[in-house]
Amino acid sequence: MNLSAKTEYACLAALELAQQFDAQQPVQVRKIAEGHGIPSTFLVQILQDLKRAGLVTSTRGAAGGYRLSRSPEEVTLADVIEAVEGHAPAANCASDTSPLAPVLLDVYQELSSARQKHFAGITLADLLARATVEAGPMWYI
Repeated sequence: MNLSAKTEYACLAALELAQQFDAQQPVQVRKIAEGHGIPSTFLVQILQDLKRAGLVTSTRGAAGGYRLSRSPEEVTLADVIEAVEGHAPAANCASDTSPLAPVLLDVYQELSSARQKHFAGITLADLLARATVEAGPMWYI
């Protein structure tokens, strides 16, 4: 499965905001962009999509930035993906004249539904916990 760059960047930005949620301070676009290799101008557009979806709030000014509007335990991966991709399952096939095309459309819709259901079961908090486990403990000498 491939995610678009926009979707991947949205997920990374949301995870960064989730990681900073307890600090109760807005995170600057520049910090997110530099920390994750996201072009700033593109990131602003993505964050506006997340804001329109009600997932983030913004604060203006020198100390401004973005924050998650809900706790990381309440925001799912499906929420973030839908905010940038929308939710429009395929309605037709490339070959409308083929009598076999509808079966392909059915399978695609089943796959799309399963993907949506799977992502709806994964919160940003779950992903942060997974990232902590995969990173392993840090040992200093």
